[in-house]
Formats: sequence, structure tokens, C-alpha cells
Amino acid sequence: MVKMYEVEIRQEDRIEKFMVPEGQNLFSLIKEKGFIIESPCGGKGICGKCRVKIVKGEAAGNGHFPDERGHLSFSDMNNGVRLSCRVRVTEDLVVELPEASHKDAVIMTDGNYDTALNPLVSKHYIELPRPALGDQVSDVERIERQLGLSGRTHPDIMRHIPDILRKNEFKVTTVLFGEDIIAVEGGNTSGKKYGLAVDIGTTTMVGFLMDLSDGRQIDVYSAINPQRQYGADVITRSDFTVENKEGLDILSRLVRDEINAMLLGFYKKHGISPQNLYHITLAGNTIMMHLFAGLPVKNIAVSPFIPVTARRIDLEPLKLGIDMCPAGRITLLPMVAGYVGADTVAAIMASGMAENDELALLIDIGTNGEIALGNREEIIACSTAAGPAFEGANIRYGMGGVSGAISRVWINDDGIQYATIGGQPARGICGSGIVDAAALMLKAGILEPSGRMITSEEARASLSPALAGRVSQLEGKPALLIADRQQGALDNVYICQKDIREVQLAKAAIAAGVEILMKKMGVSYNDVKHVYLAGGFGSYIDFDHAADIGLIPARLRSKIIPIGNGAGSGARMALLSRKHMDNAQAIRDRIHYIELSAHIDFQNTFVEYMMFQDR
Repeated sequence: MVKMYEVEIRQEDRIEKFMVPEGQNLFSLIKEKGFIIESPCGGKGICGKCRVKIVKGEAAGNGHFPDERGHLSFSDMNNGVRLSCRVRVTEDLVVELPEASHKDAVIMTDGNYDTALNPLVSKHYIELPRPALGDQVSDVERIERQLGLSGRTHPDIMRHIPDILRKNEFKVTTVLFGEDIIAVEGGNTSGKKYGLAVDIGTTTMVGFLMDLSDGRQIDVYSAINPQRQYGADVITRSDFTVENKEGLDILSRLVRDEINAMLLGFYKKHGISPQNLYHITLAGNTIMMHLFAGLPVKNIAVSPFIPVTARRIDLEPLKLGIDMCPAGRITLLPMVAGYVGADTVAAIMASGMAENDELALLIDIGTNGEIALGNREEIIACSTAAGPAFEGANIRYGMGGVSGAISRVWINDDGIQYATIGGQPARGICGSGIVDAAALMLKAGILEPSGRMITSEEARASLSPALAGRVSQLEGKPALLIADRQQGALDNVYICQKDIREVQLAKAAIAAGVEILMKKMGVSYNDVKHVYLAGGFGSYIDFDHAADIGLIPARLRSKIIPIGNGAGSGARMALLSRKHMDNAQAIRDRIHYIELSAHIDFQNTFVEYMMFQDR
């Protein structure tokens, strides 16, 4: 007989007890029961982020967990902190989880968009002649005749039409998507016409509620992508769908549920009926688009990186469980390739570079590091394996751009100062803070151009006492103390040698991608007139610091234009304008994709850019 044990899990106000079999993996139990915990590596024991505190049970241990020592200090382990993915239940346990961050405020910019209002959704108030013995046309054909349409009524709404017509004396409002009738409403409801544009990022999701009658943005919603608990990057999530029979359904349901959550909040806050939200446009990388649609992603994750589809997809909400007009439409903007997705197409459209004669460079410094170079004549694009370092993953004390994350760092002879998102006590460091820290460590002499951090002994010999006192060791490797628990931080926050290596890998991938595209097009840095930085992270980093570490070519720093959430802006443009919806497809068809993994010069260029130096 299998032994059963009681595991009590606590997270904020939620406390639940479960009976589980001996040997149950604690991380899997936490996920299965719907608790929120960071796990960029998906529970493989690599990232060290799935920390929990064992309040009761021998699993709290006494620091003797060799496979966790690279992620936890002896102090952590002696205080009951464990990596949940390394714990198997062999006794009754009481476990405390960190505060859930999936609803935290996220660093976000709205971005820019400019468009003439002409959405695919239109409403038409009509007063129909009543049926008579001399006019026995069917109800549906009567409506279509009045609108000058034929055979374009959605079959799912037909059964409701007779009652709606007669209860409203044949005075109704028809709702069209293009030329398809998707709803018939009693009376004149022409002024109630809403849509939602969503940027489904690997790390964050942002939704924009739009009034389709006047083009006004009513509200905005942001949250951590709930899929993140199954991996910080798309490869880890793809692996999850392969290794778990229900993995694809789980990830698909998570992102759909998050969209329903944002819709519910909007409906309640603004007094909007779900029946009056008719269209949703989605932009995201190719794997995010596939996961939302419930399409398999396993072939995108392996060479030659082939998606199921890259074209624009129109889906019906009823089949996806999205709470909106049942016959409305959910449009996935077109994608380019396995690793250049609809988010890049949308950002290119938002930047205007595809309609401009001047050569422009677009960089989305995110997990996938998409880059595009071109103008109205030609556009080439690539995706770099930048990894999620700038999203806070693979960084020991890294986190997303949420409340309490260190977003700004200042280093001088007087020591180290920092600022956090929301002014909250520091509990980690996000991408913009990491870039600041790396650049200023380089300037202060804490970091060598090779990426090597100096030791505490070297620091005492070369730095001011205040700054030298911040250089110490973690697990025998140099580390710089950014935030001190004794000075109000929730936890000590360090930048470690391994963190610097992760930054080098990420920035080298992006810099090498830029170099390859420029060589491919046969242009120089002088030929580039504009550099568009897309994404919330790209808008918040210090451009000089980014250039100082070689993330952005120094020769282009004066040409940088942050465009904020380019993917979200492009999704809004497509929602508000048929022209832009068509333009998204036209841009996609013009993009020539460069596969860097197959490019003969990429590896050497990547290695060359590993050094910290501006170019």
C-alpha cells in the first residue's frame, strides 16, 4: 500500500491541505493545485527560482543538499528554504510559498499608434418592413436585403433573430465583421462597439480595451504571463507540451483564462456587456500564437523550426471559451517564421519603417531578441537566442518588471544606490537594473572588459572603502551587493559572476544579430537613420548604459527612438483599421527571414561581441 502524507501549502491568504502519495514531487504538486511559483526552467533544477520555505518537516534539513548549493546559501537552507523541484514528499509537510506575482503591476509603456478609424466591425441600425402575405421573405433574407448582402449571416445567430425582430418591432442593429453578420441586437445600439488588442509576450501580457466607435483607448491591463510558471522561455514551454500529455491544453487554457480575466475586469469597471465586445486582435511570437490557438509547437522548437501556420488566423470565441460576442472574431496577426512572429510584424507596422524611404533598425530586446532592418523597399529580419536574462530569468536575484524589482542602479565612490518599481522594498532586480549595474560596474572597475569580476581583495586595493565593502563572495565567486536586507530590502540582492556571463550571452546574441543583418544588406552604421527599440524593457533601459556594454552599437545611440509596446500598438492599429489589418499581411509577405543558426558568420561574430565594449 502506498503511504500518504499531508502537505499544507500556504501562499498569502490561501492555505490548503492535500493528501499526497509518498515520493510526490513538491514542485509538481504546487503547480497541479494552482499555486503560483517562479520557475523559468520549468522545474529542472537549473534556475533556482522555485524557492519555498519548509516550515514543518525534516525536508527543511540542515544545509546538506549538494545539488541546491549553487542556488541557495547555507543560511537559506538552514532556515528551511528549499528548491521545490528538488523536494519529494516523504513525510507530513507545511510549506510557505513566496508572494504570488502574476497580478503585479508590470513595467509597461503604451507605445504609439496613429490610424484613421475604419475597423472591421461595423454596426448598422435598420428599420425593416414587416412581413406580409405580399412579402414573405425570410427574416434572415429580409435583413440581408436591407443591407445589400446575401448569405452572410452567421448560422449560430439565426435562431435568435425571429424573437429579436418581433420584440423590437423590426427595429434592430446589425453587427458586421467585414461583410459577415455576426449579431442582431434590438433597438439602436450603434454606440456600443468595443474591441480588445492584446500583446501576448513570453513574460508579460498587456491588453488594451478600445472603443471602436471613436478609436478611444478606454483602459489597459497588464500581468505576468501565467505560462511563465512552466518556463521562462518558449523552448522550456515547448518541452512541457511534449513531455506532458495535457501540456498543450494547460498552456493554452492559462493564456485564454488570463484574457478572460482582463475582460471580466474591464466589463465590471466600465459597465460593458460581453455581447458588445466583438473583436480581439492578438500579437505575440509564433509559439505564443500557437499556444493560444491550441496548435502544437514541438516542431518550432527543433530544426528546421517549422510552425503549423504563419498566416493570419480568424477564430471564433465560442470555441475557445472567450467571454465576448459569441459570433465575434479573434484575429491572430500574421507571423513570419518559427522565431519571428506577429509581435515583430506588429512592431514594424507601429514604427512606420515599412512605409519610409530611410533605413531603420528595429530591435525588440526580449527573450527572443527579434531584429529587423529595412525600409519601404526591403526588410530583413532575424531572431537571436538572447535568452531571458533581460527578463530577469537565469539571473540569481532576477525578476520581471514588477513591484519591488530594482529598475535603476547608481554606482559611485560613495557606494551604491537604487530605485525600485513602485517604490517598494527591493526583492530582486529586473532587466533595466541589470543593464545599469553591468555598465556602471564596468566603469567603476568592478568588472573587466572580459566579463571577469574583481575579487574582494582586489576591490579593497583599487576602490573606495564604501564601494569595496560591497564586493564579496557567493559560493566562492565574486559578487556585488546591490541591495542590503539590513537597509530595508526584503532580501539581499547581488549581481554574481554567473549573472554577468548571462548578460554577456544575451547582449552578444543581439549585437551579433544586428551585425549579420547589416552585412547581409550591405549597409553601414552611417546608413541607418533610426533605431527603434520595442518593448517595455527597450523603453526603460538607459541607452548610454546599453551602448556602454555593447548591447546597442555605440555609433547608433544618438539615433535611438523608443516606441514602447510596439506589438501592442500594432495590434491596436489592426483592430481600428482594415487598412492596417491588410498592411500587417503585406509587411509579413515582404519580410525576408534570416536563420542565424545556419549563417556561416554568426558563431564567430557572437564570440567577438562577448567582450564588454562599445562599438
